[in-house]
Amino acid sequence: MKTISISVFCVLCLLFAPALVSAQRLTAGYISKDLNYLPFFIGLKKGLYAKEGIHVDLVSIGRADIQLQALVAGELNFANINADNIIIWNERTNGNLKVAAGSSNAAPYLLIGAKNITKIDDLKGQRLGVASLTGGATSILLSYMKSKGLVHPRDFSLAIISGGTPARLSALESNAIGGAVLGIPFGDVAVDKGFTKLGDTTEVISSYQFNNININPSWAEKNRSAVVKFIKGHIQALRGIYEHPAESSDFLPKELGLTAPYARRGIDYYISNKVYPINGDVTLSGLKVNIEVQVQDGIIKGTPPPPEKYVDLSYLRQAQKELGIQ
Repeated sequence: MKTISISVFCVLCLLFAPALVSAQRLTAGYISKDLNYLPFFIGLKKGLYAKEGIHVDLVSIGRADIQLQALVAGELNFANINADNIIIWNERTNGNLKVAAGSSNAAPYLLIGAKNITKIDDLKGQRLGVASLTGGATSILLSYMKSKGLVHPRDFSLAIISGGTPARLSALESNAIGGAVLGIPFGDVAVDKGFTKLGDTTEVISSYQFNNININPSWAEKNRSAVVKFIKGHIQALRGIYEHPAESSDFLPKELGLTAPYARRGIDYYISNKVYPINGDVTLSGLKVNIEVQVQDGIIKGTPPPPEKYVDLSYLRQAQKELGIQ
């Protein structure tokens, strides 16, 4: 009987071993609840990370610079922000942060003015809402304004508003700012509320590596398996959006607060324009544009480096291989 009991105990240990070992806990930052971050919420809510054996905490950090500080300090494992911020950090600090996978491989923004603004020239002397003073949507805004003859700080000032596009829309509604770039579909929401569409930034910057999974190699290289698992969950979320757009659209009102018509409009735009990289790829041609913008802004001096300087796609390639899509 004693032998049988030990055998049964061993079998039970084998059966329940996964439950006895706690999943590795990982932290990933996000700026705001908008379409650029939808894949991460789908990965969490649909258990795609848990399926890979990791526990992911999505942490709301409304400013890219603070996410970067947390990534460097080891308080975040993944900073899900724009590639500009990685370029700027590395160039200013001689750092080595890397883009590991893509999330939004374009930057569809509408320039929206307050209700008393009817044309771009009316933005002279106004405060424009931004998430940070450099990088991301701010670089896009400054490039667009410059193409229209308005230069910062000569012609307008910047006001930092944490929380991404939804927060900038709220600032417009409260008359705290004179204008801002708003992502799809919040730009459409603003227009329907009576705000003025002043332009589409894709007229100036059509190719752009916008939102990414970014890593600190000093942590990632010691936790390669966890990084690959996170990216596998991310890829499955991206593919799920393409395969089930209606379900993804239904997800937005429940989790991100977008009303149904705008949710579906946004999903359709992101899919038809391939904003979401279905396999998590990074567009190096888009990243070249990020680099060119930083050259124009004076962040990068001399000959622009190749985009490969800022990426490490080895984790992505391993994740794709394990998913059988490489």
